[in-house]
Amino acid sequence: MQSVDFFKNNLKLLLRIIKEVGTPVFVTDIAILKQKVANIQSAFNKNCLLFYAIKANFNPAIINILKEAGINGIETISPFEINLAKKLGFDNNQILFTGNNCDADELEQAKNSGVIVNLGSISELVSFAKRFHGTEISIRINPGFGDGEFKQIITGGKDSKFGIYHTQIHEALKIIKDNDLKLIGLHCHLGSGLYNTKNFTPMVDFMFKLANQIEGLKFIDLGGGFGVRYNPTDKEVDLTQFASVIDEHYEKYQSLKSNNIKIIFEPGKYLVAESTFLLTKITNIRDHNKQKIVGVNTGFNHIIRPALYSSYHHIINISKLDEVKEAVKIVGNICESTDVINENIELSNPKEGDILAILTAGAYCSSMSSLYNLRPYAPEVLINGNEFTITRERMNFEKAMYSMGFKNE
Repeated sequence: MQSVDFFKNNLKLLLRIIKEVGTPVFVTDIAILKQKVANIQSAFNKNCLLFYAIKANFNPAIINILKEAGINGIETISPFEINLAKKLGFDNNQILFTGNNCDADELEQAKNSGVIVNLGSISELVSFAKRFHGTEISIRINPGFGDGEFKQIITGGKDSKFGIYHTQIHEALKIIKDNDLKLIGLHCHLGSGLYNTKNFTPMVDFMFKLANQIEGLKFIDLGGGFGVRYNPTDKEVDLTQFASVIDEHYEKYQSLKSNNIKIIFEPGKYLVAESTFLLTKITNIRDHNKQKIVGVNTGFNHIIRPALYSSYHHIINISKLDEVKEAVKIVGNICESTDVINENIELSNPKEGDILAILTAGAYCSSMSSLYNLRPYAPEVLINGNEFTITRERMNFEKAMYSMGFKNE
C-alpha cells in the first residue's frame, strides 16, 4: 500500500502521468502486484495452488504481471472471463468456472470450453447432468455460515445466494452418482475480508471432513477473501495463520494427503487492491452547515465500493503532503446523492485543482465501472520504477458509443 513517502518520492512521475493522461486515472504499481503473489507463495506450501479471481480486476496487463509472478490459474464466473483467461495463455485445467444462477446455455458454453466447471446449486447440477452425463465436475458448498467485512460481501450462510446448502449435500451427491458424473472438486467461499481464522478454521474442517469421505477428488477450493489494508496504519493480514490451519487439517484427514489432494485459493482483492490508487482532481469546494464538501472529477462510475458497501478508502492530497489537515466530505461528479467517496476524512488544506490519491482501488473499482451519466471509463497505467505504461487509454465519445453498440453518426 502506498504511503505519504511513496507520493513524495514519486511525485514527478505522477505529475508526468497527469500531464500525459489527465485525471481521473488508475495507477497500478507492478512491484506491489509481484509482492502480493510472493506473500502467498511464501506462506503456503507447494500443494496449495493460486487461482486469481479475475472479476476483481480484468485488466490484461495486470493479469499478465500476476502470471509472470507465478499464479497457477484463473477463477472465472462468465464465458467472457473464460475467453480472456484463454487469450492470456491459461490452459483449460488452469481455469475454474464458478457460475452464478447460470442458464443451460451458459453451462453449455462453459463445459464446451473445456475448463473445470464448478456448480453452485441443485438446479444447475440437475441441468448440467441432463446434458453432460458422465463428465467431471466440481460443486460449491455453502457450509451454513460465512465471513467478511460487510454483510453485502459475505457469501456463506442461510441468507446467501451462493452454493449448495450443507443440508442438500446428500441430494447433490445422489444426483452426481445417478448420472455417473465424476466429482473432482469441492469449493467453498465464506466471503471477502478475512483478517483472522475464526470462521475459516471450522470451514476448513467441514470441507476436509467432507472431502475425506469422497473418492476421486483432485482438489478442494477454499475460496479467497484475504483481508487488505484500507488505511496506511493498518497491519497486513497474517497469511501464515491461514496456512497453519490448512497444514493442521491436512494432517488430520490422512486420505487427503495420501491422495495428493490439491488445495486451491482464489484471491482477487488481496492480489490487486493495494497495488492501485485512483488519481482525481478537486473541482469544487462547498461549505454547508459547518461541513466542508470537496467535489472531485470522479465518482461511483469509477469507484462504486463506497456507495455500494459504505466501504472506507483512504485519501491523500498529493498536492499538499505536509500541510495541516482538516475534516472534509469527498463527493463525486455523478448525479446521485449516494455518490460519496468518503464521508469524513482528514485532508491536507484542500483547494480546487489539487490532486487526490484514492488508495486501495485495484479491486472491484475499474472492473465495476460504468458509463453512467455518459462519463467515460477512467484510463489506466502501470508504473515500474520511474517509468509508466498506459494500459487503457482515455475513452472519447465515439468509443463510448461504439462500446454501447451504437453506430457512429
